[in-house]
Amino acid sequence: MKKIRLIACWCILPAVIIFQSCSKSGSGGGTVNPPAPANKLTLTLGKTTITADGFEESSFVVKDQNGNDVTSSCLFFVNDQGHAATSFWSETPGTYRIKAQKGSTISPEVTVTATSAGPSPFSQKLLAEDYTGTWCGHCPRVGINLENYAASHPGTIIIGNHGPNGSSDPFTFSQHDLMAGNFGVTGYPNAIINRNFKWNENNSQLNTELARWAPLGLAFETSISSGNITIKSKVKFNVTTNIDMKLVVYLVEDDIVYPQVNYNYFGLPNPISNYVHKGVLRRTGTDLFGDLIDKSKQQKGSIFEKTININVSGLGYNTANLRAIAFVVYGTNHLGKKGVANVQSVKIGENKDFD
Repeated sequence: MKKIRLIACWCILPAVIIFQSCSKSGSGGGTVNPPAPANKLTLTLGKTTITADGFEESSFVVKDQNGNDVTSSCLFFVNDQGHAATSFWSETPGTYRIKAQKGSTISPEVTVTATSAGPSPFSQKLLAEDYTGTWCGHCPRVGINLENYAASHPGTIIIGNHGPNGSSDPFTFSQHDLMAGNFGVTGYPNAIINRNFKWNENNSQLNTELARWAPLGLAFETSISSGNITIKSKVKFNVTTNIDMKLVVYLVEDDIVYPQVNYNYFGLPNPISNYVHKGVLRRTGTDLFGDLIDKSKQQKGSIFEKTININVSGLGYNTANLRAIAFVVYGTNHLGKKGVANVQSVKIGENKDFD
């Protein structure tokens, strides 16, 4: 009888072990979590077609496999080249392949098409700010070359910013040093083109600026009475944008005859006793670096207007030679753009339409 009971026990034991093993791995136990979903990124574009005007954007949104927005932690690539922004814009028509990457996970590519913006209704002009001085013997080299270029390229608008402060130049602009420091001017002569780069005295740089597509145009209405100047500046947009843009308005004086030191440039004497100084910066009508434009006006076809008054009574200016210069510059949120978008000039007492 003892032997029989022992055999029975050994027969029961494997069955128990098998039962316990099945219950741990089977669905009835509920102790094993399902496998996590594979990492996945989905890139969605705000627009699949944009105008190649350098302003219209297509925004990026990236979500992971759980539907979480991970846009801010992704890298982006356009045509396999790194792209630092979370939106895309272009000045060149074409189809662009875009993808996102987070860690080792890469999204499927999506495409955006940039279509031609067509010709601008406005002419592109350029602003040359000549940091100069009547005491500077090398300055005629740059000043005369700029004037010669402007004579054959009327879209070139020159401002003569005389200084530095404390120098013997009688036309020194009151805030010359502040401007010079802001634009990295450390010596003379020094011409800053479109508030973007220093002119290397090669005209090809100027030609490139004049060939750009104009995103906006400027116009004027001006008047003068008893030394009080009224300037209404108008900015008309050919693009729609939310980037920061600023309007700058300056008052300059032309045809001031005053001796200019000259170190033997152009075979002229030293000094040049009858040197004609043009575009001499006199006053500002806005903040030195510009007033923000109302973004609600930065719509294609819309016009932004700003009226300023400058009193020049008793300042000794020849009011018949005064001009207003207005230009639009890009602010801090600028889609990678820098400097002047466009510029316009008019003689005080006259009007100037968009062109």
